[in-house]
Amino acid sequence: MVIVWGTIFGLLISVISLLSPFSPFDEDSNRAVGICHLIHDEREGFLGGKAFQNIAALSRVSRRELSMSSTKVLAALTVICIVSIAFSGFSIYLILNSSRLRQEQLSELQVAIDEAESRIATVESTLSDLTHRMGNISQGDSASVAELNVTVATLSSNINELSSELSDLEEAVYRLLSQTPASIYESAHRSVVVIRTQVAQGSGFLYNETNLILTNWHVVEDGTEIKVEFYDGSREEASLVGGDAYSDVAVIMVSSTPPDAEPLLLGDSSELYIGQQVVAIGNPLGFTGSLSSGYISQINKDIDLEPIVVPVIQLDITIAPGSSGGPLLDLSGNVVGITNAGTAYGFNFAVPSNIVKRVASSLVETGEYEHAFVGFYGIELNPENIRDLNLLNVEPFQTGILILEVIPDTPAAEAGLQGATETKDSLGRAAYLARDIILAVDDHPTPTFAEWSAYIEEYVSARQKITLTLWRSEIIDYVEVTTTSRPPYTG
Repeated sequence: MVIVWGTIFGLLISVISLLSPFSPFDEDSNRAVGICHLIHDEREGFLGGKAFQNIAALSRVSRRELSMSSTKVLAALTVICIVSIAFSGFSIYLILNSSRLRQEQLSELQVAIDEAESRIATVESTLSDLTHRMGNISQGDSASVAELNVTVATLSSNINELSSELSDLEEAVYRLLSQTPASIYESAHRSVVVIRTQVAQGSGFLYNETNLILTNWHVVEDGTEIKVEFYDGSREEASLVGGDAYSDVAVIMVSSTPPDAEPLLLGDSSELYIGQQVVAIGNPLGFTGSLSSGYISQINKDIDLEPIVVPVIQLDITIAPGSSGGPLLDLSGNVVGITNAGTAYGFNFAVPSNIVKRVASSLVETGEYEHAFVGFYGIELNPENIRDLNLLNVEPFQTGILILEVIPDTPAAEAGLQGATETKDSLGRAAYLARDIILAVDDHPTPTFAEWSAYIEEYVSARQKITLTLWRSEIIDYVEVTTTSRPPYTG
């Protein structure tokens, strides 16, 4: 960045030098030609500009030199236009990528913006002076004046656009600098509630309409009496709208909420990335309105925690009992997941917001949610599993989901999918022969069960047709399957 700013600064200085009091617009003025040297160093960036080292002897300017001088000015103004356009693109690039910049980089960017604004002011002043001087050119050079007027007008337009973009960039930088865990807590904590039943306690948050609350299914699954406590200590009885065990999502309803408690917005969890900073608000061990801040450890993670079948977001945040059901927020204040206290060995996670959207919408409309179901038992292939299963007819580094068994009377069986067959190797040891390996669903690669689950749960509904790409006895094949609804969870 330092090199870019140094180059722009040097070019602007060069042009301003050409338009200095030695500029050839007044026949009675003197002429000076400057040469600007821009020096760069890979370690230290821009070192500085050494300008005006070769000043020509002063001379009178004749009318026949005016056209040549005007050409120089025109070229100089063109340079500024090019720089302006380049810097405009650079500004837009920074806006689009600002969400991943670190705080210290944003601070440096603010300094650069201040410098750019100062330089723009200098160029604007020079343009004003240039316009004034052009007024003194004799009428005999009207063609040159007209040409310069067009150039000046174009440059002025570019500078106005650049100034506008700098203002937008400055606003974006300010917004990002103000997005801290503290600011997110201040804007969101009034929407987080404590949920109590006869057997459990957890968290939740206002969703969609102000009388609807999202939480975990396991928080309210056994509760016949559900009570909600708001941030201001007021309490309301709640009723269950619907719950889904497979995603651990539930929706409850209250009759009223505090007037300043606003519903939170669900964001796009597909945009999350490992290392992204997030915050969680909940009520761990009964301590209401507590904030935790940390980072995303992994996305689309399969978890062996019955009855959950959806992929989850792994967190390095501590989600203690009592915080389950609370919101996981990004630094824009959008909910990107519902937190879960997880397992006894400290695996904390959240259900992604994109899955929550699908499930919650259906729960509000119908009281239930149907998960797409194909109907097979399988295992993801890697060198270790291939060795342990003693698969005889696949390469050691084959990937995909090996179908071990097809469940009767399911879409998988109706589509003719085939499970692996048991056999023995040449030494008499138990072994398997692969029949069908799922490589992709709807052209979405499925090297792991996590990829399979992420696609099925986020993009596929019950009774929807999908196309499987199969490794079928060493031949690539394509099979259409119409999914059904996953059998209800019976506990």
